[in-house]
Amino acid sequence: MVEFGLKLEDNKVDKWSNHYIDYEKLKAILKRAKSGFEYRDELIARMPATLIVEVEQERKVRALESSNSLMSSFASGQRGSGGNVGGVVEVPQTVAIDKEVVVVEDVPTKAPPTTTAAAEAGEDTPLLDTSSQQQQRERSDSFLKRNNSFSSLSHLANMNKTVFKVTSYLGLNSEKAMLLQAYEDADDKLQLFQRSYNNEVAKVTEFYADKLREVSERMEALMVDTSFLDESARKRRMNKKKKKIMMMKQQKMMMGRRGSNIVTNMKNKFDSILKGSPHHHHGGGGGDANTDVDAAYSMEDEEDIDLEILQTMTSGDGDEAETPIRKNKTNNPTEGDDDANNNSPQKETKKNGDEESLRRKLDLDSIKRAMDDIYRTAKLLHNFSIMNYTGFVKIAKKFDKTFKEHKGLFKGNNCDDGKGAEVLAGKMERLYANWFCDGDMREAQAQMLTKRGDGLMMDWTQLRLGYRLGMCSILALWVAWDCVWGQLARDEISIGGRTAFPVFRGCFGLLSWHWFWGLSVYVWTRYRINYIYLFEFDPRNVDTPIDIFNDAVDETLVYLICMLLYYKTDSDDQLFPDLIPPGAYPMFLILYTIKCMIFPWKLRKPLWISIRQVLLASFVSPTFFLTYVGDVFTSMVKVFQDILWSLCFVASGDWLLSEKQHAKMHHVHAWTEKLWYKNIAIPLICLFPLWLRFNQCLRRYMDTGKRFPNLANAFKYAMSQTVTLFGAFHPLYLMHERSEKYNVSLGDDDEEGVIQFSRRNVNLFQIFWMGLFIASSLYSYIWDVYMDWGLGRRAYGFLGPRLMFPRKSHYFSVMAADLILRFMWVLTLIPPQSGAKFELPAYLSAISMVLELFRRTIWSFFRLEHEHRQNTDGYRRVGVVPLHFNTGHKHKYHERHFLGWKVLLEVAVVTSIVIAISAMSVIMAQRAAHQVDELAHPTSHANDL
Repeated sequence: MVEFGLKLEDNKVDKWSNHYIDYEKLKAILKRAKSGFEYRDELIARMPATLIVEVEQERKVRALESSNSLMSSFASGQRGSGGNVGGVVEVPQTVAIDKEVVVVEDVPTKAPPTTTAAAEAGEDTPLLDTSSQQQQRERSDSFLKRNNSFSSLSHLANMNKTVFKVTSYLGLNSEKAMLLQAYEDADDKLQLFQRSYNNEVAKVTEFYADKLREVSERMEALMVDTSFLDESARKRRMNKKKKKIMMMKQQKMMMGRRGSNIVTNMKNKFDSILKGSPHHHHGGGGGDANTDVDAAYSMEDEEDIDLEILQTMTSGDGDEAETPIRKNKTNNPTEGDDDANNNSPQKETKKNGDEESLRRKLDLDSIKRAMDDIYRTAKLLHNFSIMNYTGFVKIAKKFDKTFKEHKGLFKGNNCDDGKGAEVLAGKMERLYANWFCDGDMREAQAQMLTKRGDGLMMDWTQLRLGYRLGMCSILALWVAWDCVWGQLARDEISIGGRTAFPVFRGCFGLLSWHWFWGLSVYVWTRYRINYIYLFEFDPRNVDTPIDIFNDAVDETLVYLICMLLYYKTDSDDQLFPDLIPPGAYPMFLILYTIKCMIFPWKLRKPLWISIRQVLLASFVSPTFFLTYVGDVFTSMVKVFQDILWSLCFVASGDWLLSEKQHAKMHHVHAWTEKLWYKNIAIPLICLFPLWLRFNQCLRRYMDTGKRFPNLANAFKYAMSQTVTLFGAFHPLYLMHERSEKYNVSLGDDDEEGVIQFSRRNVNLFQIFWMGLFIASSLYSYIWDVYMDWGLGRRAYGFLGPRLMFPRKSHYFSVMAADLILRFMWVLTLIPPQSGAKFELPAYLSAISMVLELFRRTIWSFFRLEHEHRQNTDGYRRVGVVPLHFNTGHKHKYHERHFLGWKVLLEVAVVTSIVIAISAMSVIMAQRAAHQVDELAHPTSHANDL
């Protein structure tokens, strides 16, 4: 668990850093106070009881004398000065009783109100009153003189205490004096902590109030200057309503006219039938037929007229639309020539209108920028209050644990919790939505909280990442063409049929998760989800998304090169010599993957500590990050199976054999058929991640005592374990068949024969497993949506409150994808080669593995969003989490700075190597072609000689 001081430094606003709580200072003072009390308790433990009682009695007497002298000096000072400065004098009171020190807060003593005319200020009182200023100056001088005398006495007392303390520690004083000094030292340190705590609260509260007032004044001034926007927004809404109403009326009119025309047609046809006139004759058409045609024509004509009316009424805001007649007049070339000379005033009016619209657009842009700045300041101020409030709560909690006899001394003594800044930001969101987003709050939030900075701005690292991604793309296409598509086209074994393919598949799973982790960090950072705060990371060891992608692309290059070399070395092309056995390339990939997972150790150490704590789930209280790691483990079942296979592949020495040697062997990878591997190790790997999360839920229930949601979540993993157990140890029930014999007559001679029928029976085990499979998948899906993401609330349109992602379609798309991918996740829990009917084939295992890791990635987007919005499982003492801003914190990525010339040099070197290899390839190809030509036509070459 990372210290709160690091979290505070990470979330500080650089320009406000001096106004935050000095958490480290308070912690140091508290530590000194604790040491003083521990020393006092040690002296009490080794001294006689009579001496302790005598010391406590003397401390009571001293406390009474000091309080009486303080009150008398205060009264004499009041009589000497004739008043006080500011009307309030704070008198600290300390009473020592027995072994406890009761520290009473500073008591404000109000001076009697003055009745002089100078003290009473009315409306006509000038801003600068010389007489009152003179009296104020005299009172200040007297107060400063008295304070100077008090300070000199306090310095003398402190010097005496210091001398006495040194002599006591050297053993030159008596035991009674030493115990008295220990009491006084502990009391002084405790009072020092209280004064420091109160000063920090006052400092933070004053700054917050000043900034909140400043932001409020800026917003009020902006609202005065932008009053015209309210009127334009109101007009825009009214026009929308009018258009909607007019559209509905026109639709009703068209429907009514269509209905009346249809009724008229039916009536005419019915009358013609009754009169006996022909109705559908090809050659004849009487008056009724003409009536039908006229009716049809009139209906079509009325529809055209309705469309013209609709277009006329809905064209433009307040502009007079052209009717069809006016349009015909305008289009007539013979008319309107006399108006050609009158175009200059119209052009001038149009030009003035364009300038006015441009000026209005610039004003709106300026207003938007001002609102964005005010809104960002309000959000930063809210973060400021959250961090300080959390700091005071934590330091007060440390005080209560250290000094249990004074528990609750600072209860309620805290700074503002930021509600005012949050209300102010909400008001800004509503105004912005009404003015610029047609009332869409979500769109207003997305536009106002711009994503500038925050570790997403990249310089030369973009170029470095870009060209390396290009190299990865070319290598990936080469591998896909040669190892998959090309070999399938030539009916040869692809890379999936090679013996070491599970090694590459397992490393590909780890590599995929590295890419997905970079994507997760990018999304969380972009939408200001404070994952550093939620995961309790050390901010000094956090990578930016660009750094994660740079590391991942380097690993991808090594992975693709190893796969290509492994495939080409043992292929029929014989492009590479057999000096290195093919199994050395997967072996090198395993060693490189281990190196990347361990080094640099400073960065990897917290991850391995978290993994150890997850493995000891029953003995360690789970944090939010530990539960996240446990959930990721449940999605990496296939990866863990391939890791076990790779370890056996290396330990057995099979990596030293070539593909041809494997083909000659009768038992390739014999360990895969062993009982310990097939029926013990693989099922345990499938169950172990689920068992870890199951234990975490039970341990969480033990720590909190809450049955819901902990036991309900444990039941979810128990159902998944049951599905895995049935898939591992009961596979044959899915393939169960039963043979039945029937006696049937085969001919006219009443000869009977026996015919055996085989039919598949649906037994109880199959029905139970199918029902359990579906129930477990649906239960996990509902838990994802409702509990982990906080969605599915009917009151919020089946979403949740305070969503942080801008588009609702993202939520519904992910919910639909999660439903499908949840069923595939349950399929990954079935062990391979179990004989189960629903087991995925080997060529689909890599795809299903990547899809499950992708599902876990999009799950983590909304899981951290929900944890950021609400303290759902109570992992934090303070439920509010600050937004993630670029606050100038000293992250590790500030040290990893790529210079431009280094990146360009790297590009030039790689380009030169590629050109050199290409030239060598062309030369070697020409020489090989020449040699083939010589072998094909030896006589012609001899004649030439």
